[in-house]
Amino acid sequence: MQLRQLVSLYKGFSDPTRLRILNLLTQRDQLKVGEIARILQIPQSTVSRQLAQLRASSLIQDERDGTWVKYSIVESPLITEGQLLVTVRMAAEMCPELMEDLKRMSELVPEDENNNPEPITG
Repeated sequence: MQLRQLVSLYKGFSDPTRLRILNLLTQRDQLKVGEIARILQIPQSTVSRQLAQLRASSLIQDERDGTWVKYSIVESPLITEGQLLVTVRMAAEMCPELMEDLKRMSELVPEDENNNPEPITG
């Protein structure tokens, strides 16, 4: 990994909205843009812009499923086996805003039997 790639990776953590998105994705296998927007109570355009930055930082990946695009944490040793996501999880335990996001996620996007979120209706 080159230095500029490492800087880009850490830049992904440097915005409150991106940190909130990462917090959600550490708890779920995949989420859609609309689900994230409803959970965070922010415009979908804002979520899309921040997801693009997280993709550019190589922290998340997207997967097309018909008309839906699902986002998940990249499976990379530096990210999933390192301390980066552990830090996000620990921050969630200390930060009321991140805890509130997780609570709202559990209410708005229930998990199915495969630990995948069910779609939001209505």
